[in-house]
Amino acid sequence: MSDMQRYVRLASHVSLRLLEEPCLYDRRADELYELNQEALQGLKLCRGDMTLEQADLEPEFARFCLDEGILELSDQPRPRPLPLCQGPLPSLRYLEAQVSWRCNLACAHCYLGKARPVDMEVTAFADLVREFEAMGGLRLLLSGGEPLMHPRWDEINAALAGLPLRRVLLTNGLMLDQKLLARLNCDEVQISLDGLQTGHESLRGPDSFAGAVAAARRVAEAGLKLSIATMAHAANLDEMPGLAELVQELGAQEWGVDAPCVAGRLADKPGLAITPEQAANAMEYAFGGAYHGGSGGMACGLHLCTVAADGKVAQCGFYFDAPLGRLSEGLWTCWARRKPMALSQVPNCAACQAADDCGGGCRFRAPSPDQPDPVMCALYGINT
Repeated sequence: MSDMQRYVRLASHVSLRLLEEPCLYDRRADELYELNQEALQGLKLCRGDMTLEQADLEPEFARFCLDEGILELSDQPRPRPLPLCQGPLPSLRYLEAQVSWRCNLACAHCYLGKARPVDMEVTAFADLVREFEAMGGLRLLLSGGEPLMHPRWDEINAALAGLPLRRVLLTNGLMLDQKLLARLNCDEVQISLDGLQTGHESLRGPDSFAGAVAAARRVAEAGLKLSIATMAHAANLDEMPGLAELVQELGAQEWGVDAPCVAGRLADKPGLAITPEQAANAMEYAFGGAYHGGSGGMACGLHLCTVAADGKVAQCGFYFDAPLGRLSEGLWTCWARRKPMALSQVPNCAACQAADDCGGGCRFRAPSPDQPDPVMCALYGINT
């Protein structure tokens, strides 16, 4: 039987999305492809109930999709539904769900402040992720506090099973044992590693470094994608070269380095502060990574939303004092209240040659809404 006579369907890790443009999302590779109308109409036929010949895809395009694992062939029909509806504009692509505000650490830079026994209801979480998927969502970020401290974590994890989203667990790693990893319904685990032992523990407390490193090794051994998140601060700047070697040795596929915003506990720790130039030097070590910032002339957070453990919905976790609403109203309803900020509203960004790449940086970290983010200006060598 030739390939043309075999049945064709989109692989289970691939979804069609109607965002600003029609797209195909490969959540396994975390790749988003824009589609023209011809490609969209062709892929909509790839439900597993017709042959490759009947689908009549452009040959070069079909070969690319097969080679990339986007399409799969079988000798027998293997139908799968391909639900497709227009999502909101601007599209909501990335959702951070702070499932619990409990934490087993008291990190010096935590913008949420003191840990609290506040947990997202399991039914509310299940409804949330289903609505996010129906809105065309791509990446679900599970955070906290420490999300694994949710007292009904097993039920939260069960709600993740089979979701056509890229599911990313953000954790300090201290509770991440082999048993939990074996049943984890996530595609990626991001471990916070804020330096070598001295730098990391100056933020996160004694005996936290070894546990984080051991967890990172277990993630890689379990075959999940490992990513590392680092906050640059005064106690880890000299450790960055050594940390870079450790991150590579751990097998991380992504390393995000950022500068913290002065909020929560960090406001009481002035000794950890660094200059924008120092932050920019540290951020040069980062590699890979998903970008949740601005695009198309709009400022940061254009496609990102955060839901707090207490049900507040905000453009990101720094803006819970000005929420978009509450989860009980529905995610779409809250997202419709979002008022994206154009970079043209930030005078220094409007004509900046780096604006398309940096997206104006973090609006919370900027001195005021009409000023640029000094860290991103330093990163791109812009004098302000």
